[in-house]
Amino acid sequence: MKMRNIDDGIAWIYIREGLQEAENCFLCYLENRFEQRYMDNYLSELVMDANEREKIIESRGFCNYHFQKMHAFSANPSSSDGLGMALILESVTEQLLDDVKGQQPAKSARSRRPRLRLKRNPHSISVSKLLKTVANQTKCPACDHVSTMMHVYTQDFLREIDENEEILKLYDASMGMCIPHYVMALFIASETSDERYASAARRIVDKQIQALEKSRFVLAEYIRKQDYHFSQKDRVGIEKTVDEGLARVTGKRGVETTLASMLRTADRGSA
Repeated sequence: MKMRNIDDGIAWIYIREGLQEAENCFLCYLENRFEQRYMDNYLSELVMDANEREKIIESRGFCNYHFQKMHAFSANPSSSDGLGMALILESVTEQLLDDVKGQQPAKSARSRRPRLRLKRNPHSISVSKLLKTVANQTKCPACDHVSTMMHVYTQDFLREIDENEEILKLYDASMGMCIPHYVMALFIASETSDERYASAARRIVDKQIQALEKSRFVLAEYIRKQDYHFSQKDRVGIEKTVDEGLARVTGKRGVETTLASMLRTADRGSA
C-alpha cells in the first residue's frame, strides 16, 4: 500500500510530542489525538457533508468502538454536540428501518418477500444481508481515517529514527510501544525493501525486548511485595504497575480496530 508522505515539519512535531508526553506507548498517544481530532471535525463539519452522509449510511454507522467513543466525546460539556450525533443516528436509523422492513416474514404462501429459514431456499435472507445491518470495522469511516493517519505517521517515525538523532534519543528514552503498535510498526517496515526501514525495525525489536524485560521485572516485584511481610510503605510507588503492564500488552482501547483496518487495506492492495 503506497501512502503519501506528510510534511516533514508536521510529522516531526507530532512524533516528538508523542515521545515526550506519552506515559506509555507514544503511538497510542498519537492515535488518541487523531481520533479526537477526527471526531471533533466530523461533528462540527463533516456531519453536514452529503458525501460523508452517504458513507455513514452505507456503513450503517461507525463500528461499536468509534460510535461509543464519538457519543462520549459529543456528550462532553467542553465539546458538547448532541445535534451532530442526532443527525448521524437519524440517517443511520432511517436506513436500518428500511433494512428491517425488508426482513419481514412472508404474509402468504405466494409472497416472494425474503424470509428467514433454517434451510437454504431462493427467498431466504442471506447471512451477508443480515450482517450488512450491523455497523462494523470493515466500512467504518473512523477506522479508515485513523488507520490511514497511523500508517503515515508510523512510516515517518521509522524514517525519522534512522535519520534524526533527536527523535532517536527521545525514542530510546521513551517507554517504547505497546504490542499492537509494535506489530503495526514492523508490518509497515516489512512493506518496503528500503534498507532504512530494515535498520529501524532492528532498533524497534531491541527496544521492545528491553521494555518487556523491564515490565516483567516490575510485575515480578509487584507480586513479591503483595506478601504479608511487606508493609503499605514498602508498596509505595508500585500502585500503577498492573495498569502499566496492561498498557504494554494491549495498548489503548480500540487499537485492534486500527491494526485490523490497516491489514485489510494491505490485503486489498495485494489482491
